[in-house]
Amino acid sequence: MPPIITDRAAMHDVFQPGLIRGAARLPYAPHKRYFYVEHPEEGWRVYLRSVCFVHEAGVPFDVSRFIVVKRADGDADKATWEPTKGQMEGKDGLRNPKQGILNIMKENVRRETYEESKIAHVQGLKYTGLAIQSRENDYPANTFFQYHIFNGFAHPNQIVAAENTFAWFTEHPQAFKHQRSDMREKDAIAWYDPVKTKMMGRWSPTITKLYLKEFTHPPQ
Repeated sequence: MPPIITDRAAMHDVFQPGLIRGAARLPYAPHKRYFYVEHPEEGWRVYLRSVCFVHEAGVPFDVSRFIVVKRADGDADKATWEPTKGQMEGKDGLRNPKQGILNIMKENVRRETYEESKIAHVQGLKYTGLAIQSRENDYPANTFFQYHIFNGFAHPNQIVAAENTFAWFTEHPQAFKHQRSDMREKDAIAWYDPVKTKMMGRWSPTITKLYLKEFTHPPQ
């Protein structure tokens, strides 16, 4: 399996000037074009992804209390949960060639957060500086992806509204099925619990562990 890199110094610098921007279709989702940056001389290509740890606004900050969402039709008692995250599509990254990569990421993570959690507004969205880099098994040589980690806050009213939206869809499964595909990837929302909301896949456990380690400080 491809290694997961968490040391920023060992990753390709996707923020450096002069990188080529583009979009391509990938085997597992050929109906979409995903955004990448590519080094014009070294030849490496990195597909950009983002993840947002959404906390509740107006309460004391607790790094371990953040919103997670469940894979649609997944067993809630199994590893089917993750923080809101997603891949940047070509329409996100190529809309404005002069726009900085970080600003593109912020727009993308807001969209992904809304699609997955139904939370439309993230307050105080901030780039943490944390990221992971790895490869999918079917990537060609010298091709990678990076998840860049953000955090922010949602008003309690928005969280309640999101919970109500998911509850309504549970009661109206046909209405849920008629949502566009990006809006029905997740079908439940909860507060992270290391026992009850197990992280899914390879990437989410590493991302969550990295985030918790960075923002958990021992008592003074």
